[in-house]
Amino acid sequence: MEFLIELLASITMLLGALLMVASGIGLIRLPDVFCRMHAVGKAGTLGIVMMITGTVIYFLPSDLSVLFRGLLAIFFQFLTTPAATHLLARAAYLSDYPISERTAVDELKTYLPSRPDDLVGGAD
Repeated sequence: MEFLIELLASITMLLGALLMVASGIGLIRLPDVFCRMHAVGKAGTLGIVMMITGTVIYFLPSDLSVLFRGLLAIFFQFLTTPAATHLLARAAYLSDYPISERTAVDELKTYLPSRPDDLVGGAD
């Protein structure tokens, strides 16, 4: 039984590590900040969740409080990462960060001005 627990924990932690590597590759290879944030936000979050799950599986037989702490960590990871990624993308867009030439449509252009001065009413 101990072997199966270690095997399952190892597999989930390795999957999490592979997702983190994919996130790092996306951070390096993708063309603009919006694509990079998407890669880090999605693959990074899932990678961290898999690593936390592997840790919980490994330590669960010895300490039941690990389950509560692991679930709490996963909950806060899912709560904070999308909000932070959204706010960073909005700040990059409002700062007029250049969009990749492969981006076909800028859907935010009609709803959101590209400069913060446009929000206030223009600079003098």
